[in-house]
Amino acid sequence: MAVIYRVPRNLDDYQQRHVFVSFVFAVLKKYGDDQAGVQAALITYYGFVSLFPLLLVFFTLMSLILSHDPHLEHRVVSSVLQYFPVAGVQLQNNIHSIHREGLSLIIELLIFFYGARGVASSLQNASNHIWGIPPKDRPGFPGNLIRSFGLIAIGGVGLILTTTGLSYVTAISRGEIVLKVVLVLLTFALNFGVFLVIFRFATSSTINTRKFILGALVAAVFWQVLQAFGSFLVLHEFKEASAVYGIFALVLGLLFWFYLQAQFTLYAIEVNVVRVKKLWPVSLFKSLPAE
Repeated sequence: MAVIYRVPRNLDDYQQRHVFVSFVFAVLKKYGDDQAGVQAALITYYGFVSLFPLLLVFFTLMSLILSHDPHLEHRVVSSVLQYFPVAGVQLQNNIHSIHREGLSLIIELLIFFYGARGVASSLQNASNHIWGIPPKDRPGFPGNLIRSFGLIAIGGVGLILTTTGLSYVTAISRGEIVLKVVLVLLTFALNFGVFLVIFRFATSSTINTRKFILGALVAAVFWQVLQAFGSFLVLHEFKEASAVYGIFALVLGLLFWFYLQAQFTLYAIEVNVVRVKKLWPVSLFKSLPAE
């Protein structure tokens, strides 16, 4: 009977002897132990809630500010919608600016801030939980509210800027390789800075900012990859869902996109914790019978 356990035991021994493999396994195990997937689902929910009001407000503001230059307005809106691969085209075709600037705009702003505040608050809760910060050491009111607005302002705007920058990479001709490389490196550097700020705002001040560096690098890489291959991933979701769900495929594609981003962000936080607390190597199995 002990022969049955030989393969998993050998696999476990192998991963514990190799630093990189054991580190990855430790991150995956801690992600599961922390039930971070549940936190990612909550972040996804609030992100989705805030999306449509945000776009309505954004389209309205652009139509007011850039009313004298429709061509520039179209370029700005199209660049921002690059944040949503494939779905951005659907959103642009189905969401338009509010033609009244009064009560409707105020209501949409309130809904947006409700959703955005939920994203920021959920991210703070998830980060502090993953780090094992006791409730008494977590920011209380109004500190957590200030941190939430910092996450919304710096994190949201920063990620939109990097997405816009990456959207211009595809527009550059093949002959301008150097310009493409420079733009990709600049957006990567900006992504790294944005995630470093996000992790700082999302985590208790008892954790030193230097401990977020590796996770910020990992998150920046994840983000670049998601933006590069996001169209392929979301298009696959659309193809699978469109035949069955029709227009609801747009909703499913957006939820899928938000959930990917939330998961990768929390994985990056797990990377920081595993490295700082030296939580590797770990055994894949709690107990195996001896041979």
